[in-house]
Amino acid sequence: LVCVNGWLSFCVSPATGCECPAECSCDPLPPLCLPGVSWVTDHCGCCKLCARQLNEACSATEPCDHIKGLRCHLGAGGDPERGLCQAEAYGLPCAFNGRVYQHGEDFLPNCQHQCTCMNGVVGCMPLCPYQVPLPQWRCSHSRLVQAEGSCCEEWVCDDVNSISEEPGNPTHTSLGGDTFRNKESRCLPQTTEWTQCSTTCGMGISSRVTNNNPECQLVRETRLCQIQHCELQLPKNNKKKCQRTFRPHKPISITFSGCFTARRYRPRTCGACTDGRCCAPSVSRTVQLHFHCPSGDTFYNVMWIQRCSCSTSCGKDTDHSIAKAREIAF
Repeated sequence: LVCVNGWLSFCVSPATGCECPAECSCDPLPPLCLPGVSWVTDHCGCCKLCARQLNEACSATEPCDHIKGLRCHLGAGGDPERGLCQAEAYGLPCAFNGRVYQHGEDFLPNCQHQCTCMNGVVGCMPLCPYQVPLPQWRCSHSRLVQAEGSCCEEWVCDDVNSISEEPGNPTHTSLGGDTFRNKESRCLPQTTEWTQCSTTCGMGISSRVTNNNPECQLVRETRLCQIQHCELQLPKNNKKKCQRTFRPHKPISITFSGCFTARRYRPRTCGACTDGRCCAPSVSRTVQLHFHCPSGDTFYNVMWIQRCSCSTSCGKDTDHSIAKAREIAF
């Protein structure tokens, strides 16, 4: 920004010619963006905006998502001040679940996730809400299920009108110094099964809903998952029905969206069945691994396969994980 008439007057943005205030004045909270949409600063470098996405209209005041390698190509529709967000030509495409996506392209592998191709790397975000509303207070036996025709989990009440409008006999009394149980003891832990991995090969994500936390608040947890390698080779020995698991001979770094693990591991992935059945995880757990990322270090929940088996239907695996995933050490 180039300032004119002194600091107390105004600044002019060379990109737009628009006047910028000497002091920024923004809303206390940034705008709520859709999953996978980045925050970017406005043309004055003051306030955060939701970045424009691939093939969306853009301008100097409506910047594109530069994190995904998108740039505003002006002149679309004959307007020299407006354009379309397009990906840079040098971005690499992504091969994901048997399909190829262009750099900067958003896609939906299923109804629960939105993914973006970023220079050869796929990043995914859950579409279902992070926080899940509480069930109806009249229902004493409720559970989260994926309703027919719906994508995200919804509460289903298994009661048969067992809760009346009026409270029944109290289950707790407070006499002579007795006290009610604390908040933690009144919290009934509820955790759904992990959803199936968003990809059949390569790195994907799955999610679940749980209230097993100090606040007893229903939140959505996600984890990375890799069921099979996309370059999977069928067993050469025809007598062997299933090569149940693969494990690298040497420890490797687990990579995801430009991040890699701080330590090297020998993770198991499922093999293949020669008789047409599906080879899928039968026992797994959830671990928390330390990743080095371009934006800094972080921890990701990761599905850790312990055993795979052949099956006529690829159902959910048996996940022997604890509600609070622990860091795995080898």
